Amino acid sequence: MRCERGNAFRYCLVMTVVALSVFAADAAQAAETKNKLASNKLASNKLASNKLASNKLASNALSSTRLEANLATAELLSTEDGREVYSYIISCALPAEITLVAEVPDAPDTTLDAPYTCTSGHCSFQGGIGLAEYWIDHKLAPKDQRWVSACLLARVNANDTAEAISLRGPHDNLTVTIDEAELYAVEEGAFYGNIFSGDPDGPIDWNCCRGEGQASGESGGLALRDCTEEDPANPGSTLCGFKYAGDCADYSPEFPSPYACKVFNAGQGSYEECYTAAGDGKWPSLKTYREVITVYVTN
Repeated sequence: MRCERGNAFRYCLVMTVVALSVFAADAAQAAETKNKLASNKLASNKLASNKLASNKLASNALSSTRLEANLATAELLSTEDGREVYSYIISCALPAEITLVAEVPDAPDTTLDAPYTCTSGHCSFQGGIGLAEYWIDHKLAPKDQRWVSACLLARVNANDTAEAISLRGPHDNLTVTIDEAELYAVEEGAFYGNIFSGDPDGPIDWNCCRGEGQASGESGGLALRDCTEEDPANPGSTLCGFKYAGDCADYSPEFPSPYACKVFNAGQGSYEECYTAAGDGKWPSLKTYREVITVYVTN
């Protein structure tokens, strides 16, 4: 293991493999375990304030010993907000059997509800969904930057609460069981973008469209999930600050409304080919996003 000195504290990164445990779970526990989403209260302002460090992180392998890579990770791990963002990045990108452990002497011990664990200056960040496992040894490709970004955006919550959610999309690690699909049946909306790219001082590429459940009201698990709702005080943005792309689809055939997503994959329960703005189904000049994650909550 090699250590570099950066940002006034020593930083070391090691990768460990954690044995998987087999346990019995009820339907709700099984759904949460499938997506490894123990916490979903990441704040959008924390993503924004750590954008530059995240950009640098994506340009290197997570296990790289290059000084640039270590400094980028050190920048994130130097603050409580940065450590939280890093924990969600690792949870989205890596599978559950991989844990990254960093030596951060100034980090206080964490509480039970934290999305990562720090004890006596050693912080552990566990993988979860596995959308970009190869990032351990290679830099993060643009396609997978968008996958990890969609996952991060889907896990942002405008309220300081952790709500159980089901993430779905055209990725092998986002398939769902029948039990999960039945339990999490209310559609919040779809998330897409790339928080790892663009001008560090420019607008963030984060977008979402409103799903059928959210368009119908605040039922079930949507009571504390507001990121796909347009902000009345800031039209064109959601209550989480994302770019609001209208409804994901046309939910009223008798009275057609704009929609942002072109294809709904019934098998995955997810939207594909999403756009950055609402429209009538034809967006010849707009960027298409194929790495889209749709969020469902309980009834």
